[in-house]
Amino acid sequence: MTPLLKLAAVVGVVVAGAVAGAYTLARYPSLISARYTLTLATGPIGSDGQKVLAAFIRDLSAEHPLVRLVPAPTDTLSESGKALVDGKVDLAVVRSDDAAAASGRTVFVLRQVAVAIILPPDSKIENVSALTGRTLAVANGADPGLLKTLTAFYGLREADLVAMPAMEFGPALKAKRVAAAIVSGPLGPGPITDAFAGIRKSFKAKPSYLDIAEADAIVARSPSYRSVEIKQGTFGGTPTEPDESIHTFAVRTLLVSRASLPDRVAGEITRLLLTTKAKLVATLPAAGAMEAPETERSSLLPVHPGTLAYLNGEQESLLDQTVNYYWLAVMVFAMVAPLAGWIASRRRLHRSREDRRKLLRVVELVRVAKAGSAAELVSADAELDGMLEWLFERLAAGEIERDHFQFFERMIAGLRGTIEKRLADLTAIEAPAKSNLRHGHA
Repeated sequence: MTPLLKLAAVVGVVVAGAVAGAYTLARYPSLISARYTLTLATGPIGSDGQKVLAAFIRDLSAEHPLVRLVPAPTDTLSESGKALVDGKVDLAVVRSDDAAAASGRTVFVLRQVAVAIILPPDSKIENVSALTGRTLAVANGADPGLLKTLTAFYGLREADLVAMPAMEFGPALKAKRVAAAIVSGPLGPGPITDAFAGIRKSFKAKPSYLDIAEADAIVARSPSYRSVEIKQGTFGGTPTEPDESIHTFAVRTLLVSRASLPDRVAGEITRLLLTTKAKLVATLPAAGAMEAPETERSSLLPVHPGTLAYLNGEQESLLDQTVNYYWLAVMVFAMVAPLAGWIASRRRLHRSREDRRKLLRVVELVRVAKAGSAAELVSADAELDGMLEWLFERLAAGEIERDHFQFFERMIAGLRGTIEKRLADLTAIEAPAKSNLRHGHA
């Protein structure tokens, strides 16, 4: 097979491979796409965040995702944050008021926990400041960070706070042992709606929520929280509650990554969470609280650049990037192949010129073989011997076809035979002449 045919065969095989690869990528993209395995500190087992992420991980595992998450449960969210800061995990579920949230990069918002103040039906209180000096009921398990921030801002004394189960709010308010009830929970079904329903049942009348009008000022003082609006009808019910929008503030539970997590991976996690949210909500209502982070850049709790890029439509998915890299490689080959062909043709041209020079030299040596002196014949024979070695080297390297080799070999062998015969003839002629010369001197 000639070098040109070999090159054509190689190009054909590579092109066929590219076509086969394109088909495989289109039909089975997960087979050749990049994969990443990441450890995730999920927080306490049984918590809403842990349940949502566990369901998310199960769904992804079943679908063979490009990003594989390995859960690492912790006893508290604080421990999750510490594991992230210590570099033991790649991602962690962290509260927005935890220092770990500021040291990492936000990828997703898993839920928001807000504080609500509920008043009895006959209450005349119109603002939170009016609660100062009054006894207030606080639900057991109320978020300590939110409670501390609320009481500090309005100057509510800890001595005026009475902890109790939320189910006791109604009797305590009805007996006027407390003036209002404070409870925290997600912006959806949960502790807040349960407390509201319990109070309504005790009074046989609808209680009311107290609007925290200074929520923006609270957040300005404590920027790790967010001012939120509980919109009319958020908690459902018949009639829906609340009957009008109320202002409050909330702490967010965030999925935070290490700062060095590649942008494309953070963007892929964001995409996967958004695309699987609807499926998760069908079996786990708490997943409905998940949402993408704000796209405005924040110096306090920075959002991961990869997440921002994906949400702003500036970053492709890992699969899209893999497809692009694949076709880029094909395009590079398409550009390199002609160059390689040109280089190969130049090499063939160089070899052809070298072959021509050797052939012309053989023609010159034919003239030497016919009329050269004995010394010239010996030199020509040595040169032909070098040519023969050159031929064998090229044959071994695959740079010359066997039929070309045999042609040159026969030509050189015939010429060396001629030289050998000429040398023998010259020797026979010179021998008698030398003998006669010796006799003459005698």
